[in-house]
Amino acid sequence: MTKFALFLLVYSLSKILRVMAVATVLMAAALAVGKAGGWRTWRLNLGMLLLVPCSCLFSYSRIFFTGKGYLFTNWIHGIVTQEMAVCYFSVMACLAVRHWYVHRRLRRRILKMPQMNMQEYPACFCQGMRPGSRTRIRVYVTEDRCSPFAGGIRKPYIVMPRILLNSLSKEEAEAVLYHEMLHIRRGHLLLLTVYAWLKIVWWIHPMIYILDGKLRENMDYSSDEGSVLLGPLNAQQYAAVLLKTIQAGRQPAFSPKGKRRKEKIQGMAFAGSYSCLCFALLKKRIERLGTLRKDSSGFLAYDRKRRLSALLSAAVVAVFVAVAAATNLPRYTRMEEISAFDEKLHPLTYDLEREGFRAKVIDGRFSISGQEMRRFAKKHKLHGDYVVFSYDTILKVPGVGGLGQAAKVRLSDVSDVTLLGRKEWIDRLQEFVLKYLV
Repeated sequence: MTKFALFLLVYSLSKILRVMAVATVLMAAALAVGKAGGWRTWRLNLGMLLLVPCSCLFSYSRIFFTGKGYLFTNWIHGIVTQEMAVCYFSVMACLAVRHWYVHRRLRRRILKMPQMNMQEYPACFCQGMRPGSRTRIRVYVTEDRCSPFAGGIRKPYIVMPRILLNSLSKEEAEAVLYHEMLHIRRGHLLLLTVYAWLKIVWWIHPMIYILDGKLRENMDYSSDEGSVLLGPLNAQQYAAVLLKTIQAGRQPAFSPKGKRRKEKIQGMAFAGSYSCLCFALLKKRIERLGTLRKDSSGFLAYDRKRRLSALLSAAVVAVFVAVAAATNLPRYTRMEEISAFDEKLHPLTYDLEREGFRAKVIDGRFSISGQEMRRFAKKHKLHGDYVVFSYDTILKVPGVGGLGQAAKVRLSDVSDVTLLGRKEWIDRLQEFVLKYLV
């Protein structure tokens, strides 16, 4: 592995650790809010959970490079080793491959299932579709015993077990489909996908797994409320539907390979709507349903809260993004200072001009006069044959260097200049990656 690749791994890991430091604060706040309010504050809980991925915007924040934050950053750079970085990203790569493989196999299996005809779609379900939307939600019917679930971002779908459809009335099936449709239309699947990749990138952080479960829980509260107030069933009838899914959901569900397993499908890119095997959550959901009123006043209050929560969430995220943009450092900084090192690469000065010595860099070529070189050698008491001058250095963040050019200049003959940095296509590619992709 090249030195540049190792530098990228070490820098990327230190960047991930810095971001996790910000995310930990938000994660702890989200857990505290969820613990204090429970299901009664599920809208606020979802808003807090929405802010956790936004912490990734603070990877270049000045918070890490001023005061005690700078000490924390330096400490991170000190503890991260090449071996640690290679190990971390190897695990992350394995998790990413597994994520891709499982969902690819699952998608292939779902495409082989029979689809429900448009004529069979409940009227309530069709009314919930976006007017004029080209994206049609496909409903697949499986012979396996599992809980209903939704999936797909660009091509959304719902999977319903046939045994459950046969045990439900038309209105009850409408309520189940409407619940799954709300997961799709409200962006729950997209947020679950974001958390799935956060679990891959932050696989070492235990709180992200706890928050993923809390996210699914509050999403179910959201879809339950919408299904009751907008769907065909009242709260008591809807609660009975939840109980009917236990018999189907507690059975072994199919896996992407077609094998049986004890847990229901709850993958990273789709939401398992009914947590039939989690009776504590089921109890909370039914308790939540007991507070809903299916009348005109209840619907108006629901619509008002939905719009208000959407506006507040958008406003908070916008403020969060604005603060991140205002405090972030540039993506990279090209240093104008010229540094000097002796033959053993011991630093002599980090700013040649500041010490009163004149040198030129024209089209990437370094030059210095003999008189200036003699003055410089006399001041620093140099006795070797060469001096190495570094310039055009790219810094990602303060204290973390990257690519740059270096010139090896002979003390006795300043016209003898050897450029140490290459400028081949691979070097230009590395410079692009360093500037914009890490």
